[in-house]
Amino acid sequence: MQLAKLPILLLLLFVFGVKVSAQDRYLDQVFTQASKTTALYGSNFTFLPLLQGGHFTRQPLQMQVYTPVGDTETARPLIIYLHTGNFFPYPANGSCGGLLTDSANVAFATQLAKMGYVVAVADYRLGWNPFSTQELIRRFTLINAAYRGVQDVRACIRYFRKTVAEQGNPWGVDPDKIVVWGQGTGGYLSLATAYLDDFGEIYTTADPNKFKLPVAPGVFIPMVQENYNGDVYGVQAAPGVVDATYNAISGFPLGDTMYVQNHPGYSSEFHLAVNMGGALGDSSWMNAGDVPLISYHVPSDFFAPCTTDILNVPTLNGPQPVVEVSGSCDMQDIAADLGLNEIFNTIPAGFDPYGDISISDKNGFYPFVGTPNNTSAPWEWTPTDFLPAPAATAGCNTDGVVAHAYIDTIIGYFAPRACVTLGLGCNFVKTVELNELELGLQVAPVPASDAVTFQTKETPIRQIYVYDLSGRLVKAHTGINNNVFQMQRNSLQNGMYIAELRFDGGFVKRKIVFNN
Repeated sequence: MQLAKLPILLLLLFVFGVKVSAQDRYLDQVFTQASKTTALYGSNFTFLPLLQGGHFTRQPLQMQVYTPVGDTETARPLIIYLHTGNFFPYPANGSCGGLLTDSANVAFATQLAKMGYVVAVADYRLGWNPFSTQELIRRFTLINAAYRGVQDVRACIRYFRKTVAEQGNPWGVDPDKIVVWGQGTGGYLSLATAYLDDFGEIYTTADPNKFKLPVAPGVFIPMVQENYNGDVYGVQAAPGVVDATYNAISGFPLGDTMYVQNHPGYSSEFHLAVNMGGALGDSSWMNAGDVPLISYHVPSDFFAPCTTDILNVPTLNGPQPVVEVSGSCDMQDIAADLGLNEIFNTIPAGFDPYGDISISDKNGFYPFVGTPNNTSAPWEWTPTDFLPAPAATAGCNTDGVVAHAYIDTIIGYFAPRACVTLGLGCNFVKTVELNELELGLQVAPVPASDAVTFQTKETPIRQIYVYDLSGRLVKAHTGINNNVFQMQRNSLQNGMYIAELRFDGGFVKRKIVFNN
């Protein structure tokens, strides 16, 4: 994998030479608004009360579903979006987020819904013991938390299929076009849901005792057991009740229920996995014929390794090492070797601008190098009026402008890959570069200090996208529909940028410069 930065000259050639498609559903935001509806997709038993001496308690599984306002399509691709949070409630998780309403969740879901998707930001069961001084206890409880999360993701998939079959498809989704997208901790779930498709795989790793507990010299027992945890899909009619044997092993309360079914009889399959900053419990779980994978990762991430290394989970007591995992750098190599992402190579030339500037040589992998303050999740931010516990969230990014630039890049890289993988029939028809003299285009002032005005003789400007010299989208204005537009500088740093103006018949690119 090549992680060196591309020369500025090459990037400039790209920025001036790329052709873009006309505004098109699933590639662009074609709707101006998205609606949000809160709903339940099931219920199951949570571990959390045990940390305070309680019992497994059945909890509702909630989601917030985003849909495009004014859309007449009734069979839309579905994205199940999984938030971050370290499998522990916010803010006690020592993280900068962990709620359905995290700013990044809302931004991703809203933008994707405006592109024509249905997006379900789904909660999942939390709970493990990050406070134990024993690594094996931390591993045991965290593996169980991840296993419950995988069951919940698959229950959510089945819920939507059930609504299509039995309830007249109230969400207007296509059950044959489903994406599971995970952010941070959610990335661990999107990956495990994609590639842990057989219970036996947990214990056929290179180290067969990796996910087992030692109970005597040379004697190990599985950390996850189907009779108590249920099967990996969450459809097995297992007892799910702690008996004397499991009570002696785990310390869980005798007679407590750990698991129930949700929506059996429907498929848990999906068609594309997206991972942002997550890792896979074991790379051996990936096999030929599995779903394609798109990954975004900061290679220097201390908590979630990009290669194969120890997972460190942030907590209020500091980072806790847990277990060896495989991150995006290694997974994308395996995906390439297995041919999982071959479908991405069918994107027509000239319609993958972010792929052209990605510094990875693996199609489907977009590494972010040199993030602000070396943050491992540059797409996340916490508004200053949102922080309920400043001590727990000290150091969290509060710059939404920068985060949105990364979000736009992530979605720009995702869009054409989702189009070809899901068969969305995107309009990959090139538009032409227009003659700015014929448009009567004027851009002033250059250089500018606070704002730049774009004006044509009469042709309406539809959108303006601004890129820095690394090719990263740093500003986007849509729905302009006027021949005059004044663009505020806001937080853009001194320097040169490329402004791409889009019209009904094509586009024009112009250099703009900001200085004090």
